[in-house]
Amino acid sequence: MAEITVVGGINIDIEGIPYQPLRTADSNPGLVNQSFGGVGRNIVENIARMGGDAAMLSLTGDDFMGESARKQLESLGVGTDHIYHIQGESTGVYLSILNHRNDMELAICNMDILERITPAFLEDKMEFLNRSKIVGVDCNLQRESLDYITEHARVPLFLDPVSASKAERVKPIIGAFHTIKPNRIEAELLSGIKITDEISLSRAGEWFCRQGVKRVFISLGEKGAYYREGACEGIAATKSVRVLSATGAGDAFSAAILLGHVKGMSAREAAQMGIACASIAMEAKTAVNPEISMEKVYDRI
Repeated sequence: MAEITVVGGINIDIEGIPYQPLRTADSNPGLVNQSFGGVGRNIVENIARMGGDAAMLSLTGDDFMGESARKQLESLGVGTDHIYHIQGESTGVYLSILNHRNDMELAICNMDILERITPAFLEDKMEFLNRSKIVGVDCNLQRESLDYITEHARVPLFLDPVSASKAERVKPIIGAFHTIKPNRIEAELLSGIKITDEISLSRAGEWFCRQGVKRVFISLGEKGAYYREGACEGIAATKSVRVLSATGAGDAFSAAILLGHVKGMSAREAAQMGIACASIAMEAKTAVNPEISMEKVYDRI
């Protein structure tokens, strides 16, 4: 049984980049890139590439893309027995159109299939989840499903809020999670504390701990990441890196937190590893840098 299990989304990322300034209501010559994505899927791929023992609970459509995504994870050693193909459904897709400067103009995201992860679906999956050392979930799941997992889990839970709007789903139950990794905006929304400096950042971290959270990691973008475990707190600083794409950096950080838990690392050590993983992720155009490894992470630290 895997040490780390992640419940979350698998989707296909499709990105269009025009050669010239984008013309609306017209066909634009350009590049179209396709890759595997999804917060949960990205996390387990990073864990596997760093030598971790991971499995995933997720849903895909009964289509070629879903089967390909499952086989890719399987080839990396990820446990895929609980990735289910749903007949008549399509695998999640994130479709984005960039402009000629590589800034996003618009995007369409279809993750409707995750609505099938209901409490009824999860009922006979909890035994599988509870055999892990830690279970990661993201806020792409519906509120009822998040409630069900927190009520029936007997192992520590890790939460990636995904976005400010989706973080609202866990606001009443945030104390049920052992470890959380919001960004500054998500942390403000959940705690009700405006983060403007290190003092207010510390107040927010303390607030989460008072709710029952054991480990808090708040990503601060270029300024690094705040960490707190009990009375121990600090900021893990970033270093200069050649950024090809920031997409997936947060997922790499989450993978480091989960690995740090099973390796018995302190919050400070996990935060340092998270910063290293995020920096490696940003050196690739894909959501997961295929070159990431624990050796490279330790060298970066």
